[in-house]
Amino acid sequence: MNKRCSRRSRRAIALLVFTFAIALLFPPHAQARSHPRVLVLVTSGLSWSDVNPQEKTGREFLEALGSAGLANLTRHNAAKTTCPLDGYLTLSTGMRVTATQGRASGHCPDIPDVSSGKVAASFLKSWRQDASRQNEQALPGTLGQSLEESGTKVRAVGEGAVIAAMDSAGKIAKYSPLSDTSRLTSQVKAALEDSDVTIVDVGAISSSAKIKVSPTSLNATPADGLPQVDRTSKPRSDQVLKALTAALRGAGDKDLIFGLDVADHSATPHLGMAFCREPGAKTGILRSSSTRQLGLLATVDFTRQILDVSGANGPDYLVGGSFSPERDYGLTGNLDWLRNQSLRADQATIVQARFIVLTGIILLLSTALLLFLLRRKKLRSSSRTRGLLAGICLSASLLGPASTVAAYTPTKMLGGAEGDFTANALKMSEPLLTTQFLLLVLLIAGVFSALCFAGGKLIARKWTYLRYSAPILAAAALVMVWILVSLLSGSPDQISAMFSSAATAATRFYGLNNNKYSFLFSALLALECLIFAPLVARFPERRRRYFAYGFLLLAVAVILDGFPWLGADVGGPLAIILGVGITLNWVLGKKVGIGKVVALVAAALLSSSVFVLVDKMASPTSRTHFGRFISEVRGGGGGIIVARKAQAMINSFGGPVGFAVVMILVLVVIAFKVISNRPGYSAKQRNFLGISARQSLNPTPGAYRFAQGVILTSLLAALTNDSGALILVCSGLFTLPAINAMLILSAGTEEAKPALTPEKIGFKG
Repeated sequence: MNKRCSRRSRRAIALLVFTFAIALLFPPHAQARSHPRVLVLVTSGLSWSDVNPQEKTGREFLEALGSAGLANLTRHNAAKTTCPLDGYLTLSTGMRVTATQGRASGHCPDIPDVSSGKVAASFLKSWRQDASRQNEQALPGTLGQSLEESGTKVRAVGEGAVIAAMDSAGKIAKYSPLSDTSRLTSQVKAALEDSDVTIVDVGAISSSAKIKVSPTSLNATPADGLPQVDRTSKPRSDQVLKALTAALRGAGDKDLIFGLDVADHSATPHLGMAFCREPGAKTGILRSSSTRQLGLLATVDFTRQILDVSGANGPDYLVGGSFSPERDYGLTGNLDWLRNQSLRADQATIVQARFIVLTGIILLLSTALLLFLLRRKKLRSSSRTRGLLAGICLSASLLGPASTVAAYTPTKMLGGAEGDFTANALKMSEPLLTTQFLLLVLLIAGVFSALCFAGGKLIARKWTYLRYSAPILAAAALVMVWILVSLLSGSPDQISAMFSSAATAATRFYGLNNNKYSFLFSALLALECLIFAPLVARFPERRRRYFAYGFLLLAVAVILDGFPWLGADVGGPLAIILGVGITLNWVLGKKVGIGKVVALVAAALLSSSVFVLVDKMASPTSRTHFGRFISEVRGGGGGIIVARKAQAMINSFGGPVGFAVVMILVLVVIAFKVISNRPGYSAKQRNFLGISARQSLNPTPGAYRFAQGVILTSLLAALTNDSGALILVCSGLFTLPAINAMLILSAGTEEAKPALTPEKIGFKG
């Protein structure tokens, strides 16, 4: 018995000695961490065009970076230009924030003094006000506060890093001023030794005083310029790239490294540099779940990623997504791909700006032609000449879908390199002149117009009462197909094609942008009015059936426009249901009273509620901006959001004065129509400026209601959307040329007779 106890004692002692030896050889602090050390390297003004593998600086940077996932960064804040302070605040908040204090000077505000490791209370108060005005739930210090609450040790190196890493009180526990490049490697290495997350402000290409900004507007506007142009004004790009290389050399192979360029280097926004080096991860081009675009990440993505890899719990309302490498063309191929994407994005903004000019010219010419045609009931020209003129007009209505086809046209057809006009071309060594793209769009629009006229002839052979409107119906159907393809394919023309926002501004959205939305309801109204007006005039007993068909078509359009992961539109369903619903009642000869208006508004609110419920079923990171908008409203930010969007809408008209002028003109026209329709006024007195649009459009059944419906719906949409005047422009771009085409086709036809309308055959509703 004693021998057994003795053996057990010896075994227990041996086990204790072995455990003690293991503890001495492998102390607790040297054991593997539950989470990897995180190094966040932040720059301002760098892009992949600044990295040249043929130069020593670029080659050393790529060697220090090693195997990593690469991407471009879209920095889009509430303003056109993202200042360095805006970028750090956005990283800190996890939602886009623009600091307004200091912008009145006409340049970016400076980063305040943070030598004490704390932000002054006056600055913090101002930033909180900026955040709440731009997004009710945005709170500067979210990143640092969440890391602190989870027990994560954070160190900030450099002034901007303090802004990114501060807690909600503006404090940072560990702060070190940025060393010069020769000592930055050792500084980063030392910071990683005693911290879990290290954020480094590596440097900026341009000082804040040299970046010009608008002192008043916080609305994103199209950019102009190319990376090559701005390269000449970036003398410090090599210095910042050398500092970034030195910081990378301070990290270990097992450290997780995030790199992002958070700000513009000039007043012209461009895509910035972004990368992620994770131990054992694959190389390639990154895709983000928030932008849903290959090669495009957002600043807010890094906020969520830093919290996730550190094991910290961030607020549910953070909009950042996850990213991972998806395609790999090798180091040189990946750099070429990303440079090309950035170049395509810049060129797209130039194309967009030039299309704005082209659109203005088309609208002015279309308006002048419309006034001429409304005053002349007959054109003394041959049917072939009228058909040619109508075809030219209709081609203007089809510039939207034509731009998409042009964006995917192989550039070799125009003497370019391999690839196409989209941002996804891999080997486009020489940028094509935007003039070529404009001419290509016009050519394709002309081909589409010819196809619509050919299809219209086939339709008119069977339904002769559609002989003037058949080409417009074909064009409307083509626009609907264009929008459907864009939605189902994830809006691939969002960057490259006409009537799409610049990549530097719009990648946080997906689905229908406001420009395509304008084309959607214009084409929908063309189909509703030009089809059902002649049908109900000939078959009045089928009015209820046509009413059901019309609202079924409207329901399809509303789903395309507002359903999450399709259009994901916020204000669109309200305007489209109310405007198109009222117009459909007019077309079918039914009166529209206050009761029907209330019912249509209720239907719009109900549809939006359904979209909210569907969107709420998804995880927070998968929700669309439509669902996040509703969440912000429910969180108490409704008034702030409405005020911000109302300001943007008014500014789209050129400011309060321009908006007031437009509204006064609209009210004058409405007052004139109301007064002139009273008894005692002759038909001539009822004509505005001596023009009777109803009489001129009478030969084409439904054309007058089509014009009325577009005016009503576009006004409602403009007043309920922050794009404002842009919606009027894009809806007019489809509608005015289409009406001109119908007027040209019906003019000069001897046998043209007044069309039957529901009112003429006794339908009063």
